[in-house]
Amino acid sequence: MRKLTISVFILAVIGAIVFALNFMSPAESDSSEKLSSNPSQIKKVIVPKDKTVNAKDYGVKGDGLTDDTVALQNAIDEASNKNALLILPESEKPYLITKQLIISDNTHISGYGAVLFMAPQEDTIKNMLWSNPDETVSNISIEGLTLKSENTIKGVDYYENSRVSNVQGIYFQGVEAMTINDVFMDNVYVGLKLAQTGKFKNKDITISRLEIDHSGMPIQISGTNGFSMVDSILNSSDGGTKWLHSAYLRGDNSNFYFENVEFNNASGGGIAIAGNPQYNKPPENMIFKDCRIKDSVVGVHINSGAKNITISGLVIEGCSLGFKINEASELSIDKVSISGSKSNENDHGGFSIENVEQATISNVSIDASEITESLCLLIGNIENLRLSSFEDNNVKDIPLYSVNSTAIIKNLIIE
Repeated sequence: MRKLTISVFILAVIGAIVFALNFMSPAESDSSEKLSSNPSQIKKVIVPKDKTVNAKDYGVKGDGLTDDTVALQNAIDEASNKNALLILPESEKPYLITKQLIISDNTHISGYGAVLFMAPQEDTIKNMLWSNPDETVSNISIEGLTLKSENTIKGVDYYENSRVSNVQGIYFQGVEAMTINDVFMDNVYVGLKLAQTGKFKNKDITISRLEIDHSGMPIQISGTNGFSMVDSILNSSDGGTKWLHSAYLRGDNSNFYFENVEFNNASGGGIAIAGNPQYNKPPENMIFKDCRIKDSVVGVHINSGAKNITISGLVIEGCSLGFKINEASELSIDKVSISGSKSNENDHGGFSIENVEQATISNVSIDASEITESLCLLIGNIENLRLSSFEDNNVKDIPLYSVNSTAIIKNLIIE
């Protein structure tokens, strides 16, 4: 192990002592009341087991030829009104839909072995499952269902140089208490999109075993409080020339928990946590535990005011830059492995840290055999930052850290 040495930018001994006494990382603070620290606090969905509705009883064919949109909508509405579980039977052929299916209160869909298919859209973006943003929709469950389209349309703007379907899998706004289990999506523009376009936020979302393949952006979330995802795989299409992410966690998000999730093949960040002026608050209170990121330009991108982010047990493979952090605070990053870095003109190395306040980065293992820049680059205003226990392998003449000439650093501990 080769340890980082004391930076010439560390303040006088007295200042360092004061900092050590007062600094407390997010992981050390009292988080007992934070939902993200205890995903079991998320409101549970009550899935009916004693009442069922069979979609075939409403004329749904599932023969790969018939437009099942109207029949499926009728079946969904009836099951919702009865608070019954809608069974979409297994079928060798897909259930074809041409318009979005509207989800309302007490919608429960079980579709093991069933595929919903929407043809690619030339001129507009369409949704497969949708909720009305002008009303709260609560007590929703979707399990066992596959949502598919085809990436045959030439992408534009962020999707330039790639093929897209212009079909989004799930787009919900104002949904409260929802669970998604054993769902697969393929060739979708955005897989799961949660937003607050009306006055209602999304609340209490629980997801397990979600797999999304060949999507420009597998999940895009904003306006959501209380979100848990475990045992899932989010594979982007890796075709865009700009910043598309496997998981784009935007503003007005709080209390998120991810465990055992893969974020792969993004032309931007595997995980992107970023605020935006269009939102009232930047994302906050998020935990990522034992996750993996593969073959993206940047492994984790944290910026635009994001705060109280905890990452532990993260493996990053085949990314040009492990972490790109800018305008963020209250970060705890621990037990990270970075390997297989790929050359990139703009983003390359282990960590790029800019304008960061109160952060701890510890127990990092970096395979530097393909890195040509410094392992850690410090830029802008850095305050209350602790870097510790870096193990670097295959280092040649690459510095462990470097400091931008314009950086202003206060209370930096490197050990």
